[in-house]
Amino acid sequence: MFLGTAVGFDENFKKLRLLYLTKFVILITMRLNKQQIEYFAFSIVKTLIKNDIILVDDREEFLRDIQMIITKELEKEDLLDEKVKEILQDKIEDIRNSNIDYYEMFKMVKSKLAKEENIIL
Repeated sequence: MFLGTAVGFDENFKKLRLLYLTKFVILITMRLNKQQIEYFAFSIVKTLIKNDIILVDDREEFLRDIQMIITKELEKEDLLDEKVKEILQDKIEDIRNSNIDYYEMFKMVKSKLAKEENIIL
């Protein structure tokens, strides 16, 4: 079973809610290493089960699923960063000549691409 059995929710809603919860964790913690991902995944699973939000057949499998979701979301952001760097690399001379702060431009382009690709930062 992928995400366990939710109490009173259909499968799509569970996935969306879980994805939102995972993105919220990523948002407030920024970059996470493997141990942090494991810790936050454990905290998410523990809280969801403790508060009777979900029931799971296999807690360990559910924990691995949460870790995978968090990791994939971080990978999406890494790929987005690479895209932004490529875009800005082509415009680096214009940026320098215009006295535009590279970091501010990076954030602007990243934010725009994230919105277009439906990535929550």
